[in-house]
Amino acid sequence: MSIFTVQQQQQQLSVSKSCSLPRIPQNRLPVVHILTSRSEPGDVKKKEPFQFEKVARFFLDPHTAHLTDRRLRFCQKLLRYHENGYILKDVPYLMQLLNVLADCCEEQPVYVNPFIEIVKNCSKPFLLDKSTDAEIYASALIAFYADFGYLLRVSNKRIQRCILETLYKSIQPTNKSPIADNDFDGLRPVRIDYLLKIHCYSDLCETLVKTISMFENDLSLRIQAVKLLQIYSSKSVDCVARMLTHDCINRLVAKMNDADPTGELLFRTTEVLWNIFDFADEEQIGEQLDSRVTISLLQEAFIGQVTQNHSQYHCQLRNDLLIVCSRIIAIKPDAPVIETGFAKQLLLLASYPELRSNNPLVKNLKITTSEEDFEFKKLLINTVVLLGRNPVINDLITNSRVLLALLSYVEPLPRKKNQLVNAFEWSLSQLEELQLHALVALSILLPRSLHEYFEYHTSTRLLLFYEWTLNGDVYQSQGNGFFGKGGRNSKRSQLKYVMRLFRSIVSTKDEGVIVDLCDQGLIPLIAGHLKRLLREASNHIDYIDLDLLCDGLFVLSCLGELDVHRKEIFGSEGIEILIKVLQSESSHICGGLGYYRLLVAAIDCVWCCVIGSVINEDEFIQKQGLFALLDLIEANPKSLQNIILGCLLDLTENTKCLHFIMTWQGQKQQQFPHVLCELWRDEEREIHVGRTGKGVIEDHAKPLMGILQQSAPVIPLKSVEPSRSVLDLIDNMRSKIYGFFCKIGFSDLPGLHEEDFVTLCIIENFLDFKLGEVWQEIMTELDMEGTQVIATDGEATDTILRATEERGLAVTMTQNYILEQYHKQDLQYEKSFYHEIIRNHQFQEKRLEQWKAYLARTSKYPLLMVAKDAQNESIRQSRPDEKSYTGYHTVHNLEIPNLSITAFTGRVLHIESTPVELLIKGRPMEFNS
Repeated sequence: MSIFTVQQQQQQLSVSKSCSLPRIPQNRLPVVHILTSRSEPGDVKKKEPFQFEKVARFFLDPHTAHLTDRRLRFCQKLLRYHENGYILKDVPYLMQLLNVLADCCEEQPVYVNPFIEIVKNCSKPFLLDKSTDAEIYASALIAFYADFGYLLRVSNKRIQRCILETLYKSIQPTNKSPIADNDFDGLRPVRIDYLLKIHCYSDLCETLVKTISMFENDLSLRIQAVKLLQIYSSKSVDCVARMLTHDCINRLVAKMNDADPTGELLFRTTEVLWNIFDFADEEQIGEQLDSRVTISLLQEAFIGQVTQNHSQYHCQLRNDLLIVCSRIIAIKPDAPVIETGFAKQLLLLASYPELRSNNPLVKNLKITTSEEDFEFKKLLINTVVLLGRNPVINDLITNSRVLLALLSYVEPLPRKKNQLVNAFEWSLSQLEELQLHALVALSILLPRSLHEYFEYHTSTRLLLFYEWTLNGDVYQSQGNGFFGKGGRNSKRSQLKYVMRLFRSIVSTKDEGVIVDLCDQGLIPLIAGHLKRLLREASNHIDYIDLDLLCDGLFVLSCLGELDVHRKEIFGSEGIEILIKVLQSESSHICGGLGYYRLLVAAIDCVWCCVIGSVINEDEFIQKQGLFALLDLIEANPKSLQNIILGCLLDLTENTKCLHFIMTWQGQKQQQFPHVLCELWRDEEREIHVGRTGKGVIEDHAKPLMGILQQSAPVIPLKSVEPSRSVLDLIDNMRSKIYGFFCKIGFSDLPGLHEEDFVTLCIIENFLDFKLGEVWQEIMTELDMEGTQVIATDGEATDTILRATEERGLAVTMTQNYILEQYHKQDLQYEKSFYHEIIRNHQFQEKRLEQWKAYLARTSKYPLLMVAKDAQNESIRQSRPDEKSYTGYHTVHNLEIPNLSITAFTGRVLHIESTPVELLIKGRPMEFNS
């Protein structure tokens, strides 16, 4: 008998002795079955399940508000049962319980400790009963965390700190239960990344932004809230967007400079701002940055870190703040950085230590060669470039002389050692990287400050530096940084960016700058460099060489565009460069990726430096540069064909060019007029002009219009706005093709086919058709505006439109006539070819008959004699009547003796080889005519 049974019997005996119950008759005694279980020694008594729904109803019942002890016992029971974490499906009831306890904590402090313990337990991962619970209860968990954030309404600091710590701990990767994975009573915890995603989907981030103002007097709570915002803003774009809807930037910046011995608040706030700039919409950010207060607070934080650069932590935080400020300037160039004096301070720092100043901000500023200070210097240069986007700051840039500080880096490396005591010097690798950074910054800033260009003698500095990059002195470049890529152990990086600086300067089209550079010999210097570059990199041109070639050709184009003398300085050396580039293969240029870019630069240089100078044009034609351009038309797409045709059309102003154009033949032996007609047809197919299968005009009222031009409605335009008919001249190549035919003529052109003559009829009348289109648009616009022309003008316009339509009909008839004549000619060719076939068959039959006769007379002697007699008879009949030869001393016999042929010979004899044995025996030979 078990111990449990003995105890039960003893209890029954004691009850029976203490209570006297009435006797029951024996026949009415109930049968009672006592069920007992025998517990094994190793069995553990299972816990009674916690009924969450029942407990939640109990707490929500207003009649149980006074049952404090019972409520506390329920809280203890909840903690004991869910010591490993709450089950996911119970979160709605858990939230109801937490809301009731939160309200009770305000009135009865006795609930504070149980409430904190229950909240702390929420930091443990929720438990899944089924694998699908994570998806089923996702919306319930999102609502739970949304309400969980609202618990911060409780004014108790302990509770607020507990809630923030619970939220932070629940999404940490180290948040794992100490109990083994197989000890969850068949349950398993959710993943941490799942919880983090749920946090981001809820409105926790918005709640935390709102509560920052509640924690003004408690630094630790504010840091905890910002720490959570840092995590949410780095993981979700939606969180950042929802944070900005509650003025997140201004709320964060407003308290970032509060006293904090640890400095964590400023650091965390900076990280959150950085995340916002990375993921948020620039429009939303710009709306919140248009505030002097915000810029002033950021300025205060940044300057405070600049003056406290005594530790690596402060230096890194200073750099982070500068990045945040630069992002603000990039997003909103008109931010109030000038009004607050922040721009002036940034420009002052950017010019230090190159330019000395007595300003207190930099007087005691100490810059070292550490990585943080080096990064700080590069960030300052980048910030100056961003500031330069606002034209209002140009005066500040001029007054700060920051361009002079940047130009101090444009000098040969290594620098000569400074003789001043305690003079600051960057290391060689740092100096090289700063030099490249300064060149890039100058290429953006100098074109906006041409006055400083002349004041600081920039052209002399640049040319001396350019000559240093071209000379043969050995320089072991480190090739560090973004701008030093590909330039290790050489001066290629410096060469690339000084050429880009030249390109930026000449692109201003300022005549004074261009004359200054030309007077100092920049044209022959660049031409010689490009010639050497092409010679050395003939088989392979990498991306740095490609940049050098394109930038160099662009600089030459700008320098020689408007002056014939400068075109002649370009001369023979430059023409050789252009021809070599035009004849280069695409596979040799960055694997074909930069080929079209280089071609565009070369064609532009031909346009600017060759066309317009008779000497250069003649030399370009003599060195087959014209043929190189014509070859490119066949091998390149339409976008380049348009440019090449425009260049060639201008080149045809030189009359020597026309002869070479007419003698050119393409890869398929196509001549230039045929290629032009092909291009015309390609253009019409692309814009879907109405044509028949043979190329005849379908709609003689609109002979040139494509579908796009016809579908575009005609609307009244300003006098300076071009209409669709005029824009059509710019969009395609038909006007250029018409210009070529005006040069070479419309008749007696070589290499044309049937379809080319049909197309040529349209090309010849292109100008008349286009004038008709323009007049049609003019009349339509006048009708839409309600303007009525006078009688004479109306008669003139009617005549023009009628003449255009009649011209279209005439061209259509001409095209049909040409096709008809070609059809007749094809029939004639077919008939003559058929007669040729008949003659060939007749000749073959005649040869067969001759062969049969030959076999017959060589096989049978009587037939041979008959043939011989027939031959003699024919000879006699062919001779005239015999005369008397008595008066002549000598009479020659006209017959050849021993002649062994029996057929008449023609003008061509076919002699078959005869074996030698037969010839020795003296047998006669047979000749076949």
